[in-house]
Amino acid sequence: MASQRLYDLVFLVVPEKDEAETAAIVDDFRKLLVDQGATIDKDESMGRRRLAYVIKKRNDATYHNFLFRAEAKAVAEVQRKMRLSESILRFLTVRVDEEMKHGQKVARNTKVRTPRPVPSYDGGMSHAPIQHVPEAPAPDAMKAEE
Repeated sequence: MASQRLYDLVFLVVPEKDEAETAAIVDDFRKLLVDQGATIDKDESMGRRRLAYVIKKRNDATYHNFLFRAEAKAVAEVQRKMRLSESILRFLTVRVDEEMKHGQKVARNTKVRTPRPVPSYDGGMSHAPIQHVPEAPAPDAMKAEE
């Protein structure tokens, strides 16, 4: 048996579906995941929200999120069904354990830096004063003077 990995799946259900139909769609995908051997850690409906941009001529959708542990073949099957479903506008699956591992690696390899000492201000002018240099006139202005 291959090892189960942690995934985060967010999907958008078309706005034409009412709450009962949306719940039925979510139940179908939840059942599909469980049938494929997944264990769901978090199952959260994020409600109907306005989209950042129009997707398939729609301005809003119902968001839903699953955080689950499964094998890669189970994730592939769920994604395949979502692609085929006309009720799903978009979906995104992220392998969370990979992201957490990367974050831990970055944290381990990042050195703690001590802040640079700030030079004290002595109150006097320790450098030469800045001189104002006049700008050269624009080429059009020079033609007008001639």
